[in-house]
Amino acid sequence: MTQRAKVSDARCRQLDELFSTIAEQNNWSGNILILEEGKPFYQNSIGMANLETAERLSPHSVFELASVSKAFTAMGIMILQEQGKLDYTDKVDKFFPDFPYADITVENLLVHTSGLPDYMELFSQFWDKKQIATNQDILEQLIKHRPDALFQPNEKYEYSNTGYALLASIVEHVADTPFADFLQQHIFQPLGMQHTKVYNRRYSPELTQHYAYGYVYSPQSEAFVLPDESSEHDFVIYLDGIQGDGAVSSTLDDLRIWDRALYTEKLVKKETLERAFSPVQLTDNSLSDYGYGWRLREDQVTGKVVHHGGSWPGYRSWIRRYIHADKTIIYLTNVDQEREWTEKVVEAVENILFEQPYVMP
Repeated sequence: MTQRAKVSDARCRQLDELFSTIAEQNNWSGNILILEEGKPFYQNSIGMANLETAERLSPHSVFELASVSKAFTAMGIMILQEQGKLDYTDKVDKFFPDFPYADITVENLLVHTSGLPDYMELFSQFWDKKQIATNQDILEQLIKHRPDALFQPNEKYEYSNTGYALLASIVEHVADTPFADFLQQHIFQPLGMQHTKVYNRRYSPELTQHYAYGYVYSPQSEAFVLPDESSEHDFVIYLDGIQGDGAVSSTLDDLRIWDRALYTEKLVKKETLERAFSPVQLTDNSLSDYGYGWRLREDQVTGKVVHHGGSWPGYRSWIRRYIHADKTIIYLTNVDQEREWTEKVVEAVENILFEQPYVMP
């Protein structure tokens, strides 16, 4: 047995121990895939896809990616930029003349430096909760209520779902095609991601094979329930038509295909990707560690990392791409866990992957 094989076996054993422990102690349920040089090195599915039918999770289960979707939205913009149909320096009010905020560029939206107010707060305040909102409604609510900007464009970084929903609207406007169709035609189909789509399951339900329903814990019923059945999560229904900041559903293998495509020029040129994976300079000359749809990190052990997490009631997702080491962690869960705890789990997986000491969360 080679030294290398022994190492792999030790890491797989550690990963098995990690996931069986958290499944037992924390009701962890999900799918995990770890790639080394594009090859699956570890894969596991634990728990249920559907509590009602008792369907178990499998490698084919389809998960809501939440904010991991942002990388696809950003890619849509990058494709249009390469086609010469828009520029990163274009102002948002070029596309939407009544837009009430001046001097916000497409790039400000991509890198979360727009200062736009959060649409979720706006909708919890003013929206008729019996209606399901769409991206067009975000624009209309911003125009109607004109909540104050949080800061001047490029003054600082503040994560903005509003910005990414607007990017999806810009894609629709510029390409003159629905956002879901644009991603299908320009990303998912060309790459062969057959089980990936923009999916708003309450707004436009369709049959999805192997769909992994996301569950939240209800203290009232002392059980895991769909967020639709829990009053504190009512926004999952009335915000279900929104796309761009979330709403892409996918599988482990399709995300493997996506990861591999980002090492190539299948979608956009190398320079375009390099820009997407680079920090931006703020007004005070400091650097912000967020590219186009990806968080950025670099250290001695792991090299350069482009990564993103996603959370929505019932789901936590994570993709971490160690682009110097060519390793990738794809982590999808369908039982609500604390964000901090999820980060600790992903950190433990990373440490095992890089043969560093790790802590059981």
